[in-house]
Amino acid sequence: MSYENVREEFIKDAEEYINAKRQPFEKLSGTELDLAKYQYLENFQDYINFLNFRIIARLDENLISFKSLEEATAFQDFLKPTFEVVARKYTEGLMD
Repeated sequence: MSYENVREEFIKDAEEYINAKRQPFEKLSGTELDLAKYQYLENFQDYINFLNFRIIARLDENLISFKSLEEATAFQDFLKPTFEVVARKYTEGLMD
């Protein structure tokens, strides 16, 4: 499987995580909603840990291994813009 396919699966993983964590927001309002959003934002590191775990799992599932540091660096460079996008998605619409 190609790097592009891994990237697409990774983006789906990130979106599913965000949607699941934000689902309770629909039932809340006022101070409860504000508190839930605050707690969600405070857990950003958990999201980053999830992303790191998922990218490793996706590489394993797709039998992608790196034979050299150069290959690993090339993949990291390929995926870096995607990491930036999914990191911003986590806070999208919640911060002024």
